[in-house]
Amino acid sequence: MKKIKITKSWNGHVVDTVLEVDEKTFASIIADQAGVEYTDTKAEDFAAVQKGMITKATDAAVEAVEKKLKEMASDTSKMIHISVKDRSDDDPTFGYLPGNTKSQKDLSKDEVNFAFGRFAVDVMRAAQGRESEILTKCAARSKAMITKAAGDGMVVSSDQDGGYMIFSAASMMLQNSALENAIVRPRASHVTMSTQLLQLPYLRDDTHASGLVYGGIHVYFDDELAQSTSSKIKLARLELKLKKMTAMGYASEEWIKWSPVTLGSWLIPKFGEAIGFKEDLVFLVGKGGGQPLGILNAPGLIAIAKETNQDASTFILENSTAMYARLKVRKESSIAWVMNRTVFPQLPLFNITAGAGGAPVFTNNVGDAPGQKLWGYPIIWTEKVPALGTAGCINLIDFSDYLIADDQAGAEIAQSIHLKFDYGQTAFRITKYIDGQNETVIAQTPVNGNTSHPVVKLDA
Repeated sequence: MKKIKITKSWNGHVVDTVLEVDEKTFASIIADQAGVEYTDTKAEDFAAVQKGMITKATDAAVEAVEKKLKEMASDTSKMIHISVKDRSDDDPTFGYLPGNTKSQKDLSKDEVNFAFGRFAVDVMRAAQGRESEILTKCAARSKAMITKAAGDGMVVSSDQDGGYMIFSAASMMLQNSALENAIVRPRASHVTMSTQLLQLPYLRDDTHASGLVYGGIHVYFDDELAQSTSSKIKLARLELKLKKMTAMGYASEEWIKWSPVTLGSWLIPKFGEAIGFKEDLVFLVGKGGGQPLGILNAPGLIAIAKETNQDASTFILENSTAMYARLKVRKESSIAWVMNRTVFPQLPLFNITAGAGGAPVFTNNVGDAPGQKLWGYPIIWTEKVPALGTAGCINLIDFSDYLIADDQAGAEIAQSIHLKFDYGQTAFRITKYIDGQNETVIAQTPVNGNTSHPVVKLDA
């Protein structure tokens, strides 16, 4: 195998791309004057580079110890403690970027893609019984990370067919790719779990109708010598249980064979976007059980009925005011309208009746972008909620009430050549564990007025 740097566009690869090719392909590219042999340090055999780094670090450590011993040789009363630390534990690419000394935030996308491509190739070879030394160590580290607290009877571990935890820099890039178009995760509350099952206690604040708060605290005035009335708070539990989410994609043998950078730059953004889309979908409309319970299925949410004599499949100003009046606010900055884009044609028709006439209230110059706020809250357009006329097509949500749980160990990757062996494609599978549900499980009854909830949707 040889490495070659592309000097003009060749077979879909842009200039300056570095490929690892066989002798025949190398000769063909040279003959076409499409590239030159790549002789950079990174073209060295990866295992040799790793071995050289380890040898150099070991020699430096031995030299430092010898120097310290000489300094202390004259004083036999002193105790010597020698501690050896593997610096790769601090490397956000876990050794897959030779010579890296950068922190996670300082790594470029190309550097992470290169490291992740190397990592993915190692995972592929491990599936064929050729686990590298660095991946063996990575597996031991992963095993330590997924060991959960004893005594709860719940253990999350890699599948029997193998899996490796993705190093932190690539895991963060996966998450960032998912967040670019995410609706719920950037606005929701978060908790990281070290066990598969977690029960969180919280104060129930369901009703203020009888002057109580938090289900039992009664504040009152009485005579100085009168006997006090006892009161106590009401506690409840919120249960989170991590659910397994799996994403699978296929990479050609050529991608894997020729360029770790190309492989990494495909796997990270595409898997990130796919995972983000699916997460958002279940966080909004998930049914619970084997998946998170979505916001639009939250217990106790408020469903606003249509107005008397309102035409079907319409959204009018009175619907929006009724929804606004029933929203329970926890955090103003986390509130947004979530609508299917089929609702938009209804907004310019918003009208206030005044005697025999009326006046439009949602007006724009059609040459400009339409207003993206309603009653001060931003509008998020998405295909992930039902179309106009169906319950949940228009929603007013305080996302801070939604709690997302993530496994502290992060995502893991596994590989198989068998699923599409006849197509010459390798399957990569990324697995992560998540859960989510609303903290408010029942609508709150105020001292005066109607019940409210952090989730308000328009009924069918």
